[in-house]
Amino acid sequence: MTPRRPHPIVWSAALLATLGLLLLTYLVFIRSESGQVLDDGFMVAANEVLGTEIARNGALAFLGYLPAISAGIAVLALVVALAVRRSLTAPIVAIIMALGAASTTQILKAALSRPNHGVSEATMNSFPSGHTTVAAAAMFAAVLVTSPRWRPVVATLGGLFASLAAASTYVLGWHRPADVIGAVLVAAAWTLIGGWLVLGRESGWNGWRRGERDAPSGVWLGLPWIPAVVGLATAAVLWALLLRDPARTPDQLSAWYVVAGLGLVLGSTMAIFGAIGAFLSNQTRLAD
Repeated sequence: MTPRRPHPIVWSAALLATLGLLLLTYLVFIRSESGQVLDDGFMVAANEVLGTEIARNGALAFLGYLPAISAGIAVLALVVALAVRRSLTAPIVAIIMALGAASTTQILKAALSRPNHGVSEATMNSFPSGHTTVAAAAMFAAVLVTSPRWRPVVATLGGLFASLAAASTYVLGWHRPADVIGAVLVAAAWTLIGGWLVLGRESGWNGWRRGERDAPSGVWLGLPWIPAVVGLATAAVLWALLLRDPARTPDQLSAWYVVAGLGLVLGSTMAIFGAIGAFLSNQTRLAD
């Protein structure tokens, strides 16, 4: 089996596209007044509709254990990869990738500004979300050290875990949807950097052909896109039909704001994980 080397132009384009989406999210939802109104409306509605003790206690409990759970899953994946391949390269790259993503989020949160358009009293920048970055980076680390056959499975399950972390910060009112989308994009950008290194240095086990035992399942490659499409479509339809109706006040639409916000969080997170999983599978496929 001839190893496939990552093509610099393809990987650079993927990284630039991810960074472009990160910048676009910041400009639309953080810098612009209309974006702030919509993004803040999601968070205010979540506090009103989901501000019960049951919802908050559940989210707080999960986020309290989030760092330990994320680290545990990532360490387990790294140990298994180390035991199977007896190589430190992929685990070390995955660890650096996760730490880089977490550090980048903290740098961006301190360096970026949130203009005061009079939308809300909370004018301090909270973009991107630190908790969501930790969860997403840990799951992407597990994706990187997994063989091509199982990467779509890990990407799907990891996306669901990261979505749960993102939804929890949203339910608690800690972060707006844009904050968690930005966090997942930061982790995705670092995953592309880490993936370039892993596939370049350990291309031997990063190859598959259609029909062979190591080929990834097409079903698992497609699964992340089901919640992605449903979530994003739900948010888009609700915005087009209800949320932008000037005749209705946000108070009258609180429940729909929450549905749209959760749809945006879930849909975006699963779309990013699905895209990374599909990209890695495409880039590790060998010619038939």
